[in-house]
Amino acid sequence: MGNPSLDEFRLWLQAEIADVEQLEQSSDRNKRLTQLEMSLQEAMAFSIAWEIRTEASVNQVIRQKPVRLISEAPTAEQNPLTTEICASCDAIIEDDLDFCPSCGENR
Repeated sequence: MGNPSLDEFRLWLQAEIADVEQLEQSSDRNKRLTQLEMSLQEAMAFSIAWEIRTEASVNQVIRQKPVRLISEAPTAEQNPLTTEICASCDAIIEDDLDFCPSCGENR
């Protein structure tokens, strides 16, 4: 058995929506129904965008570099990042950031 196709995913979403619609009204039911309906809309939008790009001979996938590289934890040989305390909220700000990750205050 191979990986499911996008069409199979859409069919599964539709079946899940039908099952959830049978449940008794509740906030959890409504949240799940919203999630499923949004997923179905995204799957349909993706299919349409893919077809348009294929017809226009546009590269389907362009790999982007990550915004911030994740690296291994510093070892004893490496210098650990220096930190400072935010003047606004007293959170720790690592040296590689120009702002507080907790409150957004600039250094």
